[in-house]
Amino acid sequence: MKSWHRYAITLAGGLALGLAAAWWLTGGGLQGGQIVNGPWTTSLGYGTKATDATTRAAVARAGLLALPAKETVYWSAKTDAEGAPLDGNCRYSLSGKPLDARWWSVTIYDAAGYLVANDANIWSVNGANVALDDKGEWRVMIAPVEPAEGAWLPGTAGQPFHLTLRMYNPGPAFRADPAKALLPAIVKEGCDDA
Repeated sequence: MKSWHRYAITLAGGLALGLAAAWWLTGGGLQGGQIVNGPWTTSLGYGTKATDATTRAAVARAGLLALPAKETVYWSAKTDAEGAPLDGNCRYSLSGKPLDARWWSVTIYDAAGYLVANDANIWSVNGANVALDDKGEWRVMIAPVEPAEGAWLPGTAGQPFHLTLRMYNPGPAFRADPAKALLPAIVKEGCDDA
């Protein structure tokens, strides 16, 4: 074998190995955040030049088009309140008090990071479209079948999913200590067999 063939094979192998390692390293989504609050994780470095290269690559791969934390904070949850992975066969109660932000939304994504396919064409809820009860709290059901009443985010039976909470223009109390902020609870209410 000629020496240039060996160099070409070594170069191609090194590029393939490097690309595979970068893909694996950035494939965890935004779960590696610096701040943990229950099942939710975030980093206040999303959308800034000051963040590390790996986080910037994960944000780019996720297609987040992140704004800096003073404008928007992005939280991700892949587990429920007990630490179990979110499962499309299960019913979850997503609930809380109004968040300390000008506007907020929760969006449901599949394991690949795409909006969950559903016939209802519903992928997100926000502070403007969920009603408060007499205690000043809101509640959304996440389930493959629409509940008889209340707000609903459709899950897909047999598919894991994750949630992204976006808080636009978070308030000063939130920014003072995001790890202790009151974020939505994700409580499993039951599961159906696949």
